[in-house]
Amino acid sequence: MKLHKSIYLTLAVAFVMTSCSKEDPFWGSSAEGEGRILKSALNVSVPNPDGVTVASRPVLTRAAAPSADAFTVDFIKEGETEPTRSYVYSEMPEVVTLPAGAYTAVAHYGDNAPQAWEAPYYKGDTKFVVVADKITSDIQPIDARLSNVRVSIVFAPSLLANMSSDSKVTVKVGESGTLDFTAADADRSGYFAYVENSCSLTATFSGEVEDYPVVESKVYDTVAPGSHYRVTFRLHDAGDEDPGSINTGLTVDASVEIVDMNVTLDPEEDEILEDDLRPTEGEPTPPTPVDPVDPSKPAPAASALVPTGDYAGFTQLDLNKVNEVTDKLYCAWKVTSEAQGGFTKFDVEIISDTLTPDELDGVGLQKDLDLINPGQFEETLAGLGFPVNLGGQNSAEFDITGFLSLMSILGPGNHEFRLTVADANGTSIISVRLHTN
Repeated sequence: MKLHKSIYLTLAVAFVMTSCSKEDPFWGSSAEGEGRILKSALNVSVPNPDGVTVASRPVLTRAAAPSADAFTVDFIKEGETEPTRSYVYSEMPEVVTLPAGAYTAVAHYGDNAPQAWEAPYYKGDTKFVVVADKITSDIQPIDARLSNVRVSIVFAPSLLANMSSDSKVTVKVGESGTLDFTAADADRSGYFAYVENSCSLTATFSGEVEDYPVVESKVYDTVAPGSHYRVTFRLHDAGDEDPGSINTGLTVDASVEIVDMNVTLDPEEDEILEDDLRPTEGEPTPPTPVDPVDPSKPAPAASALVPTGDYAGFTQLDLNKVNEVTDKLYCAWKVTSEAQGGFTKFDVEIISDTLTPDELDGVGLQKDLDLINPGQFEETLAGLGFPVNLGGQNSAEFDITGFLSLMSILGPGNHEFRLTVADANGTSIISVRLHTN
């Protein structure tokens, strides 16, 4: 699960103006018919893999986003197909000399393979003119966009519990890109090259459900580059309808959720398209847990969550939106249960751009945590403001204000603390969402 958020990755390709004096580090002259890019900023903004772009300082640690140093910048002269100059950003000289003429500077990252796991491809360009014996300093910034197609597959819990272990979803994008997704691929995405006029996506479930063979396809005909397509397969109670290949009255159906990865809005604003392709907008909603007795119904709510703490001089945590992390944010809340016997389950999932598994391991934590049976993580969790050993309790108070400093040190990103809480009344999934600049 990924929280749909983003950051700018800024490539400041800075070229310094020179003179012809030996005191200037770039002294010297251009060859006849050549000009220089002596002072230009090719600022390349890149939305992160989860969507919305916001201005930010450079990232210190980010596993999913491309590194500024890894981008390639090609300088292509008008009328030509091959670059006149091409540099990996980390190796680009501070002064670039080019023959006079009109140019397109193309920044790109990735290989744009027909299909690959976790392989985003970014591309953007800008145009400018080089004049002989002149300085070019008015190059417009490059807006590098995700230029291939991202797809992930979600198996709903009701289907996951009833399908065979060899069940899979085969995804085909365009004419050639194909990948097979199994239940083990729930936490990763496939990327497919976008081909003009070949813009269909087909996701086909195949396997056994309750010992009956099932083949069910979902087709989407208007695939666009720079979008993330989440296809969810679930069991559907067919009732009096034709049950298809499942004699028990259950069938498999699918829906498509689409997130534009190239938006530049803040706060987040995603486009959601269901089967009828009716667009809706709003904050992303955590998945609704199903009733263990009747999987076609949502589970009853288990708990309530409210902000707590003394807010004098501080910003109150808002549980209905993404909260900006500042030194004035008081990040504290309380979860309560009205059920006899209190909490029977209390899990925390840390979904973060910068708190990667390696970063969490460095502070003695992991991505998924059990606050009822914290085990080896008990001392660290308590020290960071997380309550522990919550089994049978009817309330739990969190104060992770001190944890925010670590999140800020790691740079800009989006973060979600997703709580899965169960008691005798049912199960709730509740979230606290944060953004660091």
